[in-house]
Amino acid sequence: MKKILKMSGKVLLWVLGIIVGLVLISALTHQVLKSFEKNKYEIGQSININGKKMQAYVTGSGEKTIVLLSGLGTASPIADFMPLAERLSSNYKVVILEYFGYGFSDTTREGRSTKNIVNEIRLALKELNVQGPYILMPHSISGVYAMYYAINYPKEVEAIIGIDVSVPNQTKINKDPDMSPYLTLLNTFGIVRDVTYLFPIADDGMNKNNYYSADQLQLKKMATAWNSLNATVINEFNMVNENTTELYDVKYPKELPVLTFLSKASMEDDEEWLPLHKEVISNPSIQKMETLEGGHYLHWTNANEIVEMTKDFISKYLK
Repeated sequence: MKKILKMSGKVLLWVLGIIVGLVLISALTHQVLKSFEKNKYEIGQSININGKKMQAYVTGSGEKTIVLLSGLGTASPIADFMPLAERLSSNYKVVILEYFGYGFSDTTREGRSTKNIVNEIRLALKELNVQGPYILMPHSISGVYAMYYAINYPKEVEAIIGIDVSVPNQTKINKDPDMSPYLTLLNTFGIVRDVTYLFPIADDGMNKNNYYSADQLQLKKMATAWNSLNATVINEFNMVNENTTELYDVKYPKELPVLTFLSKASMEDDEEWLPLHKEVISNPSIQKMETLEGGHYLHWTNANEIVEMTKDFISKYLK
């Protein structure tokens, strides 16, 4: 019996050793590949914001500047927005910003409060030498950041055009659960990369209309391995309730033109989605809503419609 227990103990130690070895190999491989991939596939330009590298992409020209701001957890905002940016660039200067923790940008320990994120957006635009006022085009949670920006710096924002944006009062109804900070270990040890590459997820509908090139789809896959569950992104997830609470019951400024594209799928999934977006309207004469077929990432499938409606809106309501 003692021999059996001794043998079992040795086997368990060997198994444990193998597991630890594989995890260490995964972590090392992840760090090496991440550095190589970021250098090889880098798109856009790097700017220095508070001593950290932030990535931006600027294209097009025109009297108006549209700033695309990504949704929470979007691994590569540049790849994600590229088809929309290409279409908008025929008429406008277009800027895509990758927040810290996203795309090619560095991570940061700085709190992901709305105030900090908006300050970083403003610093980035200044560093890029892009003159305002800006038309902010946020997706998802960036709708909250854009609202804060417009309220606190009204001279810098001439309109908001939102893509199925979050609004502050949505967490009055349902608080977002916090994510465990220990989930960052899945990123640190390369487990997210392993899962992403060994077990590809089902088609998420990103390229339903063939908007994206093979390189853009590959960049999204790689960025998912780089950025998913990093500490900065988890910090932002865990700040959603606080960031929305400080804007409870706030409406858009009455003089601010707003166009909101709402996803029909989002409205079907959440009966409060449309009423919540109606609540933030203060001036229906210049603050409009349009419903489009498709999921939460409307720009994946509706870039053409978004561009045409955007052009029409700007021509009617902006000087």
